[in-house]
Amino acid sequence: MALDPTCFSPASVADTCSVWNMLSSRKLYQAAMDAKLHFCVTGMVLYECLQKPRSYASPERTEMMQRLERARQNGGFPTQPCSLDDLVDISRQTPRGLGSGELSCIAVAYRVRSIAFMTDEKQARHVASTKFSLNVETTPKLYAWLHYQQHLGAGDHDDVICEHERYEARPLSQFFQEAYEEAMRCRLMNRPAVTPGTI
Repeated sequence: MALDPTCFSPASVADTCSVWNMLSSRKLYQAAMDAKLHFCVTGMVLYECLQKPRSYASPERTEMMQRLERARQNGGFPTQPCSLDDLVDISRQTPRGLGSGELSCIAVAYRVRSIAFMTDEKQARHVASTKFSLNVETTPKLYAWLHYQQHLGAGDHDDVICEHERYEARPLSQFFQEAYEEAMRCRLMNRPAVTPGTI
């Protein structure tokens, strides 16, 4: 997985899958908040997360929805408006297969160029970066950056993955592991050189 753990966008519009992946670990989300990162959602993403009818509501999903509601009460994941015209324009330029939440996030990031589009869906990442030249972020890259900047420590790694696997049906454990290893590699490579005679 090619990622650069040394940088991460200070503000992103997050689609549904990335919202759930961030909230799947309390430590990961809290570290992102402590790092002063900002994530917004569109009305469509909020609908998909909290209001879209589901055939089965598991205790884990109910807990995730409650985490999102608490985060919003504390000022997290504010709603960023997406105009119908912007959504229609983006929809006309994208291939079939992207969800409404992803399309609305792309539309917002395309209009508000100062924010990134955050998604963990492969097709959405590809379309956003290649067709619209958007800055695209992912939860594994966020995880790598938090470790690189030491907002998360080595002792948090197993805890984050363990809780994430509990709440996500399609966990990103492999990508979190790769992200962690790349962050550690970059920290090692970017350490200041020790000048002879300074020890």
